[in-house]
Amino acid sequence: MTLEVCRVRGRDVAGLVMSGRRAVRRRRADSDVTLAKLLATTGPRFVPRDVQPTRWALLTCRSDGKSAEPWSPAGAIESAMLRLRPVASHGRWDRVEPFPVLADAADGPVAVLTRASLRVRQVRRFYADVPSIATEVTAASPRLAFGFGEAPLLRQGTFSVWDSPAAISAFRREARAHAAAMRATPQIGWYAEELFARLSVVDATGTIDGVQL
Repeated sequence: MTLEVCRVRGRDVAGLVMSGRRAVRRRRADSDVTLAKLLATTGPRFVPRDVQPTRWALLTCRSDGKSAEPWSPAGAIESAMLRLRPVASHGRWDRVEPFPVLADAADGPVAVLTRASLRVRQVRRFYADVPSIATEVTAASPRLAFGFGEAPLLRQGTFSVWDSPAAISAFRREARAHAAAMRATPQIGWYAEELFARLSVVDATGTIDGVQL
């Protein structure tokens, strides 16, 4: 799996989006690609009002474990690429299991990807809980964290990178709001579809929000 993140100046956003859509079409034509998505992003508060219109991400999952060809949109003033190896995955994205092959867990940096399609009747309640969880994430000091979306409000997710599996475990132990939301999920039924994946960071280059990967 590869995650590419690019930032451009405001005047270049339309070109960036067009470039990303072309890249998605090319990748989906490859039979080894299980998922290809161009994603709008938010800052670490994970809410729509925190959207960053000049920064977009391109996610590509392949069944053969190879990396996608680099996405090189014109006008990029900041870019990054992460090559990731899925080690745990639960759920689906667009009715597809994007990580059919899982690798053994390894020491070192770990990424967490969550994605969900929200039920309309649960949107207000869901976003009411997000700020407290985002505060806990920030306090836990991951290497980076941001939100992403395919459609306003209803199709959203998060991506974060942590120093180690132990750092994630410590967050899960100490983050009360996050734990409460996880416990409530089966009873409330937030999601029409959801995915949780943990991924080893094979390598990472570039910067995101000035953070060197």
